[in-house]
Amino acid sequence: MKKIIIIFCVLIIFAVLAVNRMKYIAEENAREVFNIARAEKIDGVPVETMIAKVETGFLRSPAAVRNGRILVAGNRINQFRVGQRLSGGGRINSIPGRVDLDTGLFAITTNSRSGNFFVEMEHRGVFVPLSAIENSAIMLSENGIVTTKRIAVVATDIERAVVRGLAAGDVIILTRIEPGTKIRDVTR
Repeated sequence: MKKIIIIFCVLIIFAVLAVNRMKYIAEENAREVFNIARAEKIDGVPVETMIAKVETGFLRSPAAVRNGRILVAGNRINQFRVGQRLSGGGRINSIPGRVDLDTGLFAITTNSRSGNFFVEMEHRGVFVPLSAIENSAIMLSENGIVTTKRIAVVATDIERAVVRGLAAGDVIILTRIEPGTKIRDVTR
């Protein structure tokens, strides 16, 4: 009889432990665990955006002025125009039609003092960061879904580009993301 009571007590202990374990498992299963894939599917992937707007602004090209001249390589000569302003004061006076044989560069004349400046190039259009352009295309948000749109780059500087092919009000995505992805804007 003593054996039966011991076995009965052990079974009761195991039953109590099993019930407590099942209760604990049920409580854990009832908790909502954060799952980034689920959150992105429901709410969208967080991205930074900007609104396209047509404006007049300046792109800046570096220029070293020495003795009233800016020496420029042939691939950059088309960026400069007579009358353009320099960031340190002064303007471009003339742009030569041929290469300076002493330097192998174009020698643009200016009325600026010597120093390192930026030539300010005025443009009208949509300005976007260069990082938003990939293979002549920009990512846009259409109803919270990522799409791509082909654009034409008019001019660039070290940070920005002026582009054609966007309309005022287009939502430009600045974060790299795959087309077709649901997104949510986190830009402040």
